[in-house]
Amino acid sequence: MKILFLSSEATGLIKTGGLADVARALPLALCQKGHDVRIVLPNYLSIARTQNYSPAIPSLGVSMGDSKLFCAVQQTRLEKLPVYLIEYHDFFLRNHPYEDVAGNPHPDNGERFGFFCKAALQLCLAENFIPDIVHVNDWQGALACLYLHQYRTTYSEFAGTRSLMTIHNGGYQGHCSASARSFLEIGDDWFRAAGFEDHGQINLLKGGLRAADQLNAVSVGYAEELRTPLGGHGLHESYEARKEAFSGILNGCEYEVWNPSTDPFLTTSYDLGNLSGKIQCKSALQAEMGLKEVPEVPLIGIVSRLTRQKGFDFSLPAIAKVLSKKVQFAILGSGERWIVEKIARLSEMNPEKLQFHNGYNEALAHRIEAGSDFFLMPSLYEPCGLNQMYSLRYGTLPIVRAVGGLRDTVWERDVSGGDGTGFVFTEPNADDTLAAIERGIDCFTNDSASFQNRICLGMRQRFSWKNTATQYENIYSKALKSHIN
Repeated sequence: MKILFLSSEATGLIKTGGLADVARALPLALCQKGHDVRIVLPNYLSIARTQNYSPAIPSLGVSMGDSKLFCAVQQTRLEKLPVYLIEYHDFFLRNHPYEDVAGNPHPDNGERFGFFCKAALQLCLAENFIPDIVHVNDWQGALACLYLHQYRTTYSEFAGTRSLMTIHNGGYQGHCSASARSFLEIGDDWFRAAGFEDHGQINLLKGGLRAADQLNAVSVGYAEELRTPLGGHGLHESYEARKEAFSGILNGCEYEVWNPSTDPFLTTSYDLGNLSGKIQCKSALQAEMGLKEVPEVPLIGIVSRLTRQKGFDFSLPAIAKVLSKKVQFAILGSGERWIVEKIARLSEMNPEKLQFHNGYNEALAHRIEAGSDFFLMPSLYEPCGLNQMYSLRYGTLPIVRAVGGLRDTVWERDVSGGDGTGFVFTEPNADDTLAAIERGIDCFTNDSASFQNRICLGMRQRFSWKNTATQYENIYSKALKSHIN
């Protein structure tokens, strides 16, 4: 198949979250299975400053409403994958892909990513690359599904092309003013409750749910949650209306990158057959974070965006309470100021038990995964999650809330009541979070056989991108066989 993969970020070029990892790993896995996959990204300021690329198209005309805008298209590669970069300085030459310096969404995000979507399809014509599948991701790519409807009518080459939209995080929906309708070419037939209209505004994700030929979320659990009033972020009726075209496909894990036996960031390598290196990694992490090097004290790692979505409203009180016990925390992340300040305060009050690195450091993230005994992910919602997969591979027991991809990948007990691969709680409150942490600590302290068994079970789990790519092949085939939505 010929697959055009539209993403607002991709690891190796630009990354703000897990979408970037998927936008690299999935196309690579599909390429390895013989498909012709090409990625399209905006050419942001950070890419323009750091990447080597060559001109693909010096001037590409893109009609937007009554205007015709001209952009350049640059070309680079991610390993074997061709990557096109849409270059339009007024839209993309900014310090952050989505937000201003104050953390507010760019007011023209609708126009920016609408142009990006239209330019990506126009690029296909210019490059004589007519895809079988246009695979878009989240609200940033939603308008490509609408424009594909238009292109099917205007250009016979696109008659057989179908779209898939993947929802990575339904909490971000791409709201913008209805005044952008003309520029974005959202006509009356699409600006309605069953389309892009949302309380008088444009909701790009909502419209994409209607316009895409097929839909999927990044885990089975998250696909189910999106169809409920509690988990649908206000769009559950839109998901329910497309339930026949809506699937859940669990993200994979890049085990080539996340492998304790080959990880270049670790002081000592290890694997399931010899876990002695993990003990040394723990000692090295304690030293690096400024914690006392004591192997008998359980060490809990956190690597996370520091946002409400990640459950810090209720997990921070639980962490504060558990600090009365023999325990250590190694925390890495950045995000909302109030969360950063609370964690920093906990560290100031308990420096011997909790150390915090404000920011992100890829090497340190690997060392926290390897050196911790537990990894805490108390998310309010978690579409898929990747860190719990990394933790399992590194012999670090996840402590997770049973939502989205977390409940698809971690369990506390098997069906017979035997050991699971981590510790799981249900309710988004401090008491349930604390209870799960305490069950983990008790297992570490008082039941070494169960603790070791859980480590071994976790390290044997595999969530491969090869298997995930096969499931995407199936949904692509379903899209190609479907009638035009």
